[in-house]
Amino acid sequence: MIARSVLLVVLLLGACTVAPAPASVLRVMTWNVLTARYDPADWAPVIAAQRPDVVALQEICASEATALAALLRARGLVYTAVPGPVVPSPVEDAAPVNAALRRPCADRGAVTYGLALLTRLPVVAATTVLFAPDRRDEQRGYQRVDLGGLVVVNAHLGLNGTAGPQLATLAGVVAGERGPVVVLGDLNREDVGPLGSLTPVGSSPDRATSTPIGGVGAIDHVLVRGLGVVGADAPEVPVSDHRPIVAELSR
Repeated sequence: MIARSVLLVVLLLGACTVAPAPASVLRVMTWNVLTARYDPADWAPVIAAQRPDVVALQEICASEATALAALLRARGLVYTAVPGPVVPSPVEDAAPVNAALRRPCADRGAVTYGLALLTRLPVVAATTVLFAPDRRDEQRGYQRVDLGGLVVVNAHLGLNGTAGPQLATLAGVVAGERGPVVVLGDLNREDVGPLGSLTPVGSSPDRATSTPIGGVGAIDHVLVRGLGVVGADAPEVPVSDHRPIVAELSR
């Protein structure tokens, strides 16, 4: 598993080509939750404490995303769950590198493990896209969720040298969007240069001492275009090997 040290980076990818929404603050969160070791009941208090409008989750089962939304609704936070299973082809599914996908979710043949988005905003459209299969790592992919004037991309990139081409693909996706975009996820890279010119606005290490931005192990990111940055945080939590990254964005 990945070290818990994380980096928050905000990527300003250029001016928006549509009129901005009325002034408001959008609270977003990204979190690799490490399922199979932890469960929705463990994650719900963390999300409820942060109260994000949108939370992108990695390493989660589809059924867990639905259960998590139900737990949060019981706390008075009405979220829509948008599961994004990373489902490989039958041939890739049988490959040894993908064997781990079956274990966390007990999905009995249909892989339901991967990504999910919880949102308090209306969902206009949602798709899950697979990156090209690569024998060096398990199948990876990203979600694209249209929240009506705002596109959120939830991504989990690969290990063992696979993240580079996947990041280039992600850059093409972002470049093709016309309006405001938020990219959230575990990119498994400190350098996300192919997505454009970076402006780092904060760093939260997994220790109390200060760590320079760009430190070793910084892989979880919030990237935005067409939105301003109000604030950011990465609270320490005991229920994952990653810290959640939380950012407040102005619209």
